[in-house]
Amino acid sequence: MRLAARGARDLDSGEQIVSEPFMVGQLRRQAREVHIESALLAVALTGLVLLIPMRA
Repeated sequence: MRLAARGARDLDSGEQIVSEPFMVGQLRRQAREVHIESALLAVALTGLVLLIPMRA
């Protein structure tokens, strides 16, 4: 995701800067979606854990 945020990619031959504006936009959009999905999943799992009663 850090490469996508910088407009780069790694295709097993090393880091490459993406020069096509459309591709840069696509990579950043996908990175943003992954970050949002991860944050929502973390919030949901944290909420689930907080609902489990603790035993004394």
